Amino acid sequence: MSYRIFYHHGFELGLATKVAKGVLDIDDKAIAIKSGGNAYHIAFHDVEDVELIRLHKVGRVIRLTHSGGTHFVSVVRFMVGQFALINFLATGRVFNRIQSAVNSKHNQA
Repeated sequence: MSYRIFYHHGFELGLATKVAKGVLDIDDKAIAIKSGGNAYHIAFHDVEDVELIRLHKVGRVIRLTHSGGTHFVSVVRFMVGQFALINFLATGRVFNRIQSAVNSKHNQA
């Protein structure tokens, strides 16, 4: 399934952080974040931690800590420049999907 997202690759996310717009695809083995010509593939077995956090009490953001660093991801309804309206429920569904996939991959190992 594909979701329109904003994302940031870095250690922290704040209101002044520059984020990028992209598309998140989830399959059975990995997450793919695509933005313009860039693509990040994160295998579920490489994910060390996945958290659902509240960003300044404004919306939900998923923090993915993996072997390649940390990604912050949130599903958006629309995004204009650096202003985004977060899809609260869809972000929760994506988090649940990623968390269950990561837990199942770690339990297999």
